Amino acid sequence: MEHFTYTNAILNRVKAKYALTSEYQLAKKLSISCGSLSSMRKGKRMLDWSTAFLCADLLEESDQNVVLGLLIDKSKKPRIINALRESWPELKD
Repeated sequence: MEHFTYTNAILNRVKAKYALTSEYQLAKKLSISCGSLSSMRKGKRMLDWSTAFLCADLLEESDQNVVLGLLIDKSKKPRIINALRESWPELKD
């Protein structure tokens, strides 16, 4: 089951923008394996930086937004997450 993470949000946006109808098509678009994509979707693996920046380019999104969003996914420390959310108000619950 997919759970909410920045990784899943950005992957969903790429999939929607390019009208991709399967995870296979998304994996091909991002030049990653289906297994890697599945692991990312399940939270077993985080989006790597090169794929994250490819997503940013495909979505015409700023690198800053991608870095902040992905740092929150990658961090397990509440203090780091809170500091990032304070600098990026759109992430506050």
